[in-house]
Amino acid sequence: MKKFLLVVGAATAVLGALLGGRLWAQGQEKKLTPLEAYELFQKVVTDVQVQYYRKLETPELIKDAIGGMLDALDPYSEYMEEEQATELQIRTSGEFGGIGIHIGTQEGQLTVMQVIEGTPAFRQGLLTGDRFIEIEGKTTQGMTVQDAVNTLRGTPGTQVTVAMQREGVSDLIRRTITREVIKIKAVPYAGKLDDDIGYVRLADFSASARRELDAALDSLFHKVGVKKLIFDLRMNGGGLLAEGHEVSELFLPVGDTVVTTAGQTPGSKRAFIAGNNSAYSSVPLVLLVDRSSASAAEIVAGALQDWERAVIVGETTFGKGTVQTPIPMRDNAKLKLTTALWRTPSGRCVDVRVKRDSASRGDSIFHTLGKNHRMIRAWTGVVPELVVLYPRLTAFELKIKPDWYFEFANKYATKHPDLKPDFQVSPEMFAEFQTLLKSKKFEFTQAQVDSARDVIERGIVQNIANRVWGTAVEYERRLPRDNQVAKAIELLSPAKTEQDVFDALPRPVEPKKDK
Repeated sequence: MKKFLLVVGAATAVLGALLGGRLWAQGQEKKLTPLEAYELFQKVVTDVQVQYYRKLETPELIKDAIGGMLDALDPYSEYMEEEQATELQIRTSGEFGGIGIHIGTQEGQLTVMQVIEGTPAFRQGLLTGDRFIEIEGKTTQGMTVQDAVNTLRGTPGTQVTVAMQREGVSDLIRRTITREVIKIKAVPYAGKLDDDIGYVRLADFSASARRELDAALDSLFHKVGVKKLIFDLRMNGGGLLAEGHEVSELFLPVGDTVVTTAGQTPGSKRAFIAGNNSAYSSVPLVLLVDRSSASAAEIVAGALQDWERAVIVGETTFGKGTVQTPIPMRDNAKLKLTTALWRTPSGRCVDVRVKRDSASRGDSIFHTLGKNHRMIRAWTGVVPELVVLYPRLTAFELKIKPDWYFEFANKYATKHPDLKPDFQVSPEMFAEFQTLLKSKKFEFTQAQVDSARDVIERGIVQNIANRVWGTAVEYERRLPRDNQVAKAIELLSPAKTEQDVFDALPRPVEPKKDK
């Protein structure tokens, strides 16, 4: 089956973006034929080459013209050179040849931001916070993150040599690491939260999303013994449309429509139907979303909302209701082109950025397909039944850089190897963090830092937990302080059926009537 892509991110009409306002307006008034329009474009290219104040090569002009044309279409269509196309392939496949780390920069140095458990880097003892000094014998000074990634990745079975600087260790740590196939987890965490309530987070809609989620649900419901579920799609930018369909199937009865697509080609007009029996098609369910939940995440949210299979909690989603198809180009490049709009089972499009034609401007009000018959809107993203915003940080809290929490965690964990996963932020630890802030020339009053204590403690705990024990412990420490998770637990705790979750929602306030 051909897979469409959803990614966060008439020739004649489009040429307007290339040729400029007045010139194109004149052409439109004369109603140019497609051939005349192309001849006009060719003349403009020729005149620019001959008369522009500096010499321009034809490939440079044409690539800029292609970029302008695609920019005029929508935010998601783009021409991708080989490197970009490769990154897209890695994201959608969920695997690559490498050593198993996430890289970023700290104080201008290439740094290990996370080590993926079970990978060659993990087995060789690389740690979060290690800084690259050399890769393959070459200094990392002046090397970009992408340069480093390109060097560290490679064919499984080949080797790469690195030299690392570690906090508290005077000598460089040198390792020769054999590359393997690295699989990016679509489900980074699943666990039991409270009584019979389970939690699972789906981070990406890669090719393994359905398989990993199915395994996580099987463990939660049949081994751990949960009966209700919090399904977290926050910060999930989407991926494969097919995976969005297959993930939705896990929570819908056979025969329910998941999503429909339609474009100008016959192949783009499709209906995706739930076709597999699922053990989770009636479990009480709360779905968490936020403004970064997009594309395939919105397919799932839209389907579960339309069929009243889940109460949506959180923030309104990103609003991307288009389908992109990668079209092969020369030199391993790809044209990622928007080829269709997708709609939820009720018929609504959730997109907020697409150029709507006159036929679609009036279809903004829809209703869910279950017995509650709740009103829902199109062209707005997916709006939760219960809006719960992230806590708003103060201006002072926003000034504390995430890098500083990361640096503090690395230094503190190195000096305190006896830390336990349930550690608490002691007054001494809090004071030590303030010392780090002062070393950064960060000005603050004691009253300011005391007022931000809860936010600071959360940052310290999450970064140390991830640094020392990995993703699972980080989630176990973070989720109890998550206000949206707390609201989901509040809704699910008394529920015995999926309808009970809807019944627990606050009743809409009726307008007062004049007497």
